[in-house]
Amino acid sequence: MPDYIYPPSALIPGSRVWAYLRDSGGDAQEQSVPQQESEIREYCDRYELNLVHVFRDIAKSGGSAAGREAFNDMIDMSSDNELLPSGLLIWNFARFARDLDDANYFKALLRRRGLVIHSLTDPIPEGQYGRLIESMIDFTNEEKRRQNSRDVKRALAALTRQGYSSGGCPPRGYISEHTEIGKKRDGKPRIVSKWVPDPELKDLVILAWQLRAEGRSYSDILKVTKGKLYRSHNCLVTFFKNKTYLGIGKCGELEVANHHEPLISQELWHAVQNVRESAPRHGESGKPAHPRRIAYPSLLSGMAFCIKCGAAMIYHKGHRNRVWRFYICGKKDRQRNFEPCTNRRINAQKAENAILNAVLYRILTPSFVEELIEETQKELEDINGIDQKISDLQLELRETGRAIQNLLDLTESFGVGAAVERLRQREVDRIRLIREIDQLKANRKLSEVQITPETIAIALDSWRGQLEGAQRADDIRALKGLMTYFVSKVELGYKQAKVWYSFPINQNPPINVFSLGGTTIYGC
Repeated sequence: MPDYIYPPSALIPGSRVWAYLRDSGGDAQEQSVPQQESEIREYCDRYELNLVHVFRDIAKSGGSAAGREAFNDMIDMSSDNELLPSGLLIWNFARFARDLDDANYFKALLRRRGLVIHSLTDPIPEGQYGRLIESMIDFTNEEKRRQNSRDVKRALAALTRQGYSSGGCPPRGYISEHTEIGKKRDGKPRIVSKWVPDPELKDLVILAWQLRAEGRSYSDILKVTKGKLYRSHNCLVTFFKNKTYLGIGKCGELEVANHHEPLISQELWHAVQNVRESAPRHGESGKPAHPRRIAYPSLLSGMAFCIKCGAAMIYHKGHRNRVWRFYICGKKDRQRNFEPCTNRRINAQKAENAILNAVLYRILTPSFVEELIEETQKELEDINGIDQKISDLQLELRETGRAIQNLLDLTESFGVGAAVERLRQREVDRIRLIREIDQLKANRKLSEVQITPETIAIALDSWRGQLEGAQRADDIRALKGLMTYFVSKVELGYKQAKVWYSFPINQNPPINVFSLGGTTIYGC
């Protein structure tokens, strides 16, 4: 047995100890958990230490505590005084953690709970200078991890530039072809792989791209390829965005042209991307619209919400042979008879006509707009008051920022614990304050705008003309696009609906515009 570091004075013979062992997946002696365990058991026998538990993380990175189940079990068990031993044995501090913050935090936590941490191979003197040397070792371990990471990335990038694979499975339509490019330091052959076309799938890959360029659906492509490429629509989404099929090799942000044999041309690639980008989309995220919205477009879907519970309203073209179109509360539609919302099904044609008429003949009228602008500007006449509110909110925002920083400092020193909820609330407050400040600044600019009646009349005539034209053409998508410019939200109920309009400003109360099956209710 080698001469390992003698146990510290606090670990007298008979002391109960734990051992934490970790390797990164290598087979060298210092990286092998079985080798470490064998040496530590012999060490305990030699110095008469009572090894009561061994925590093993095999093939786990020390760069983070996340994913190290045994390590986290050890931290949890250390909070139980009945289970807590006198000391913890580790092979070296690199096995414990390769992240400086993790090393400092978790070692401090274990020591506060009464554990003596002892490395068999790191020479740490007892006394006031021990912690300083230990910190330098932890810093060196983290820096070595960073250097190893940089070296690995550099080596993978070099392989990619030479036309070899940087790791991972080849994409559908390619297979790996292994080749020897030299010897390792231990004399073993250095094997790398290249991507070459898969003779069984390459023609199907080309066919799939050609079909998509023609505008064929994912379902058609899956049927034509008979599920040999993929069986799921979701797989085709990323398949048609993969530059690998152009012969481009990737390693992180690095892209290398002519890395391997391409299966498609640049022209075919651009044709498919044009089809993909022209697919119906909605929202700022650019995500594809739900298939139901594409197959059965409706005027209010996406902007209509249940007046009872606030859930999104779902549009149905009809049941079975019925042609009756309706909207239904999404919560009620999903939960069926399990505590459903009390809102009833709403006749889609009546609801859409009522909302559209409210926009055309109530919102887009000179009298309504002029009155709204006049009332808004009266509210915004007090420029000094607005400036003072902005100043007060900015001060509160700075204080919230300092509070967030204090909470972050607290979590770094003492762990997350109860600070999580407080930190989340502070973040919510910060976002709210930023929005309020932006709105006040927008209102301040609005108070300085002068809009003439002639300008209002021209704009309203143009907007009404576009809406009526789309309505006559029965172009639901165009009509909906125009509607969203004036209507931000609709709350639908069986006997009442509320329209939240967004012209010409965003801050406004809803107006009750219609009643289905009852008396129409107007007013704010």
